Amino acid sequence: MNERPPPRLLVRLGALQAQKPLAVLLVALLSLIPAVFFATRLGFKPDFAELLPDNKDSVLEMRRVSQRLPGITTLTVTAEIADGKNEEKLRQFVDGLVPRLEKLGPPWVERVDWSVLETRKFFDQNKVLFANLEDLQKAHDEVVGRYEYEVAKRRGDLLEDDGGPPPITAQSVRERLLGKQAADPKAPPAPRPGETAGIHPNGYYMSPDGRFAAVIVRTSLSSKKDREELRRKVEAAIAEVGPRGLDPTMEIGWTGDLIISGEEYDAIVRDLGEVGALGVAGVLASVLLFFLRVRTVLVMGASLLIGLGWTFGITYFTIGYLNSSTGFLVSIIAGNGINYAIMYMARYIEARRDDGLEVPEAIAAAHRDTWVPTLASSATAMLAYGSLIVTDFRGFKHFGIIGGYGMILCWLSTYLFTPALLAASERVLPAFKKGAVNTKARGIYGVAFAKLAFAAPRALSIVGVVLALGSAAISYLYLASDPMEYDMNKITNERRTKSAALTLSGRVGSIVGRMSQDGMAVMTDRLDQVPMLADELQKRYDAAPSDKKPFEKVVTIYSLLPKDQEKKIPLVEDMRRILQKARTRGFVSDADWAEISPYMPEGELKVIGIPDLPEPVARPFTEKDGTRGRIVYIVPKSGQSVWDAHYLIRWADSFRYTKLPTGEVIKGSGRAVIYADMIMAVIEDAPKAVAVAAIGTILVILVAFRGRAHAWGVFLPWLTGVCLLIAFLYFRNIKLNILNFIALPITFGIGAEYAHNLMQRYRAERGERLDRVIRETGGAVVLCSLTTTIGYLALIWSINKGTASFGLAAAVGELTCLLSAVLLLPAFLVWMKNRREQAAAKGGAAKGGAAKSESATA
Repeated sequence: MNERPPPRLLVRLGALQAQKPLAVLLVALLSLIPAVFFATRLGFKPDFAELLPDNKDSVLEMRRVSQRLPGITTLTVTAEIADGKNEEKLRQFVDGLVPRLEKLGPPWVERVDWSVLETRKFFDQNKVLFANLEDLQKAHDEVVGRYEYEVAKRRGDLLEDDGGPPPITAQSVRERLLGKQAADPKAPPAPRPGETAGIHPNGYYMSPDGRFAAVIVRTSLSSKKDREELRRKVEAAIAEVGPRGLDPTMEIGWTGDLIISGEEYDAIVRDLGEVGALGVAGVLASVLLFFLRVRTVLVMGASLLIGLGWTFGITYFTIGYLNSSTGFLVSIIAGNGINYAIMYMARYIEARRDDGLEVPEAIAAAHRDTWVPTLASSATAMLAYGSLIVTDFRGFKHFGIIGGYGMILCWLSTYLFTPALLAASERVLPAFKKGAVNTKARGIYGVAFAKLAFAAPRALSIVGVVLALGSAAISYLYLASDPMEYDMNKITNERRTKSAALTLSGRVGSIVGRMSQDGMAVMTDRLDQVPMLADELQKRYDAAPSDKKPFEKVVTIYSLLPKDQEKKIPLVEDMRRILQKARTRGFVSDADWAEISPYMPEGELKVIGIPDLPEPVARPFTEKDGTRGRIVYIVPKSGQSVWDAHYLIRWADSFRYTKLPTGEVIKGSGRAVIYADMIMAVIEDAPKAVAVAAIGTILVILVAFRGRAHAWGVFLPWLTGVCLLIAFLYFRNIKLNILNFIALPITFGIGAEYAHNLMQRYRAERGERLDRVIRETGGAVVLCSLTTTIGYLALIWSINKGTASFGLAAAVGELTCLLSAVLLLPAFLVWMKNRREQAAAKGGAAKGGAAKSESATA
């Protein structure tokens, strides 16, 4: 074996670890205590907006809008009569609950929404001003014409009586003012402006069948502690009302942003713990199955714990929190970070078991033979994670930062404390008897691969070439097409569809309306900008093809005001005056007048302005400081899903930036723009991250092998493994999303570790003892990949479909790179060795024949 000495610092460190292991472990403990303390104080922010950089326009605008909007978090209480219709009891429940909720007051309850009664009252009082100007003009002309006809008829001034205009009746007036269908007394009342058609005629937030009602509490509170306290207060208010006392079948339900987001937050946090624990347990179990020694599991587990503690303790200071991308790094770093301890442990046990070395010498041998390949592996892994730092997508950037220093910290914890843990454990109970030498290698995970490589080296080498070329061609097809995932449902939580709160939310939305559910709020700075913004948005709508309309409608506070009031008011006043005169003269019956009079407002008519709107009507357009009207809502297109990224991008682009005639630019934000920006960030950042990972890995390979031919033994298997992963994605029709994309740069970096370790050992053995290299180092490499794969596979059990797809893709990348490194590469090395031996044998035979010929001639 190559006896190239390690650096003096490593030699001195090994001697210290062997001689004074307890002192070294005391240092480990002292460093771990503060690390764990700060790691447990890391925050968690699951909101996808946290994945974008702080300086992104959409993020800045969203925060600006949220600062000006009043409490928009909702807690919705629903009541449902299970046994038949009982509208009256539902009304009693709502009437009893609302004042109790309003009594809670800020900060718990900012306002309570339960009906559209005040809104209806306002619009009903002024419904004549909301009539179409053309219809109002016709109604006016018909009333005037009929009145003049009746007057002329009574005077006898008619030369010829042709029946005149239609008589003035309640039906004729209603038809002109409300339309024929709306004027039908049997028809359900038409929705008022801003009101959904699914609401009960009684004006409560109640389903048309009178069996389901909702009360919406709006608050600014969002923390888990406040959420739980608010719910307790609301539950107490409900108990005072006594819903079961009103109707034994009345069931109370809970939904709204506060409930849904709370359920998702709790589910994600629980998911993080379960997946992390499953990943770490799986990693340690695979280590136990390989070494079949509890000692190794305890030693490597302790070393890994120190590395993880350092990593997330430092994260408290570098970032301060985890997001939906970085929350699962415990499992991932555990699976990757334990690889260095595996390689070290395998060489240490080999030195103790097979070479019969004492503990200090075994530590020195493990240091000497593993520090270069493991450090190089750590460097490539760090580059794989670090490649994500060049992206603007904060989800990737944080993942790269934490994963990057996590790799080097796990390497440091391995070489600082694993030897000391081994030395301390050997003092308590020696692992091997003194002087015992076992020349039989036990690389159990590498035995099968060694047998295959030696059994069919030529065939496997040819298969490797075919797989490499074929997968490279398929990779081109995959990347040349659009590999992005546009179904946003595939990055949501799997349990969303099973949530009772989400189901209730859909039912409440059918009553309350889609604007309050999915509409995006755009904030202007001045009221005069609102009409200009609405006009510019309408132009975009009109310019879009009929099948590509970006939104359903634009709703402003002016949508709640009657149009053309200056023209309508004189018509209404004149029509009212004529109708009153017609009634006085008997041209209108008392019965018709009783129905007509509600449409004729009393007193002097004035133009209704924004300040005249009742508070419930103007509420959606009112800011925290009471300012009205500067908010504009963009309602998504009917029939289009906001979870379809193709539509989402089109919708977001329609109001992301709007230039007004004054030259001012109004920016839009909200979930639509945030999600669209995330998708575009992945599309823009993916090539950069992959390029950095690939170039960095190649440079590490060249430096580690000093540019020699052995570097090809790492480069080609690595490239084959990566192409096989992409081919897998192609055949499984797995698209890249904001979470699973990370599998590509990670595979580019970490996938090179395995061929790297094997070729370093092959070079150290100078091409000899190839069988032992494949079994021992190859076996350790298999275990390294197994632990990493288990760390990824644990993610498949995540409730988030995007995280699960990342776990699957990363695990497949591990396996393809592993097979390339421990099967295809060894087969090629064996084949080349056999060819050299055959050539040498032929050369020797030829020389022998030539010598005999010369002897015979002599």
